[in-house]
Amino acid sequence: MRTYFKRLGLALGGVIGAVAVGIALEDHLGIPFDTSYRVICAIACLVFVFKLHRDYPTEVWPKIGLLGSAIVNIIIFFTPLVSRPASRGELMIFALPDSIVVLAALIASYKVESVHERAMRQQMIFGFIIALGFSAVMFTLILIGPHPQRVR
Repeated sequence: MRTYFKRLGLALGGVIGAVAVGIALEDHLGIPFDTSYRVICAIACLVFVFKLHRDYPTEVWPKIGLLGSAIVNIIIFFTPLVSRPASRGELMIFALPDSIVVLAALIASYKVESVHERAMRQQMIFGFIIALGFSAVMFTLILIGPHPQRVR
């Protein structure tokens, strides 16, 4: 239980530190807070994928997932998703595609030698399809944006 609260405290401290750095960059260097916040969110997602690489050093899929996630995060910065004001859910813009890339790398490298392993791979594929659908719906809703009010 102590470890849980220690990790929670570190996470909250990290968030407060990231916001403080973003505000300082905006005040002193003129870098918009939205941009620095998005860069911090992308780095946080890549740190999580790198932790998977450290947890499974002999596996190939974390390396592929890390490389794919880095490429996807860079590509996201060139889409219309980042031309809007930053929000609290900004982390999901980077976390969803990263999780899809890592899951795809895991599915591609998963060896099937028994019925149980085949069932596990089928569950991973189902999760992959659900994640793709959720990501598509979320990104579509973000791109649609608010509707203008009708004047009566």
